[in-house]
Amino acid sequence: MRLFSRGAIALVMLVACLGAARAQQQQENIPWENSMAIAQKMAQGLLERQTGSQGLPPASFAIEVDLNLDGLPEIFAYRAAPGCDGVNCGNFLFILEGDSYHEVLGDIPGARLVPQDKIGLSAFKRNGFLEIQLDKMTIAWDGTRYVDASTFPASSLDGAAFVAACEKYRSGQQPESVTAACQCQFNRFQQIDLKQADLDSYAASLGENFQYPTGEKGDAWVVLSKTAEDVVTGCDVAIGKSQWPPGYLVHGDQPQVKLDFGSFLDACPRQDFILTNHKTGTPDRALALCGCLSREIPTYGVGQEGMDLLAQYYRDEVSDADVDTQDAELLGAHDKASEACLSAFPAK
Repeated sequence: MRLFSRGAIALVMLVACLGAARAQQQQENIPWENSMAIAQKMAQGLLERQTGSQGLPPASFAIEVDLNLDGLPEIFAYRAAPGCDGVNCGNFLFILEGDSYHEVLGDIPGARLVPQDKIGLSAFKRNGFLEIQLDKMTIAWDGTRYVDASTFPASSLDGAAFVAACEKYRSGQQPESVTAACQCQFNRFQQIDLKQADLDSYAASLGENFQYPTGEKGDAWVVLSKTAEDVVTGCDVAIGKSQWPPGYLVHGDQPQVKLDFGSFLDACPRQDFILTNHKTGTPDRALALCGCLSREIPTYGVGQEGMDLLAQYYRDEVSDADVDTQDAELLGAHDKASEACLSAFPAK
């Protein structure tokens, strides 16, 4: 999901924007259409497993959204149904954690039934994941799942030294944006329950001749500086000065065509060399890797014939030599995409 500069981004607005822009910038939107096709296919099996029901309509729509900005997106799906009760229908968010995909909205009261135009991404991260706005509720990552952000503890801090250091550090910028950014940061530090000693330490780091700690204190400083970095970026996003940098994979630069990924995504997770790779090892992790391959392989100019040929290859219907005979560059593109996906693949 693209992150814009201000406020929360309604999920349905992304879909609407894609459709509206297609006529004017069709080529630029093809990667997004392919991404949504991949999400739709991946969501199909995840929804069936989550709800314990087969034969229900597929997801009305599904999108990939990279909530922790690692380049390997999560899957948001919406399934419509008359008189939806929020059990087998509504909003679903699947996040790969450890060995499997976990659905993380079902334990939040009312989350399944929040209207699509009232769901969006916050400007801020917590514990490495972007917060999500569900109507009037903000949900945030607690390390293993999303929960109501209001349940997190907050702190009451003395921010005079920090705000002064922040404003001096940003003195070369427009005064009104400096004031807004520094006040935003201070407010956010309180929201995430930062301790006074940590705030004072971070404020000192904004001055000259700061001596960075070493040893155990140095390890703690790394954690603090990452937390502060996320706060600074979030505030710059909130005031419209920046965007969160997307996760990046090394990929090809060839134009894409609109593709059907069904056959490939059926075959790929079942292939032994995918399922048993030391970074996968479970069906869900194999599915996640295959989703990444589906996104990356087309960036090398691979079209529908190539994706279907790879599906045959993954079903052991053709050999390497057979593939090379039909398309001498296909396995090379596949291997480059595999290397990119595996290099960024999350640890178990």
